[in-house]
Amino acid sequence: MKIELKAILSIEHEEFPQILEIDIDENSSSIGELISKIHEVTKIPTHIELKWDNQIENISCMHYVLEKKEYDEYIIITDLEEKICNFPKHGQDGSLFILIEGITSLVN
Repeated sequence: MKIELKAILSIEHEEFPQILEIDIDENSSSIGELISKIHEVTKIPTHIELKWDNQIENISCMHYVLEKKEYDEYIIITDLEEKICNFPKHGQDGSLFILIEGITSLVN
């Protein structure tokens, strides 16, 4: 399956989208399985560690799918059990466009 992937892993550095070929059946596999394979292939961490007052908090990446190409509108992936085939394919050449956001912001 062809995936167009964009990863935002820091405020200072945003990567250009890349095309990945993932061996998965989009009709029978869940989006959660696909996301796991993407993290495995790209070595993008699934979470970041935030150290605060001798505590470590693990904050997960957010995952989005491009819903409308003309306005760069994304929908957040909330149901990891949903089948891949149910998601819109608005990436390059009809691929599924996934955005992985792995940054955090602190508010005082």
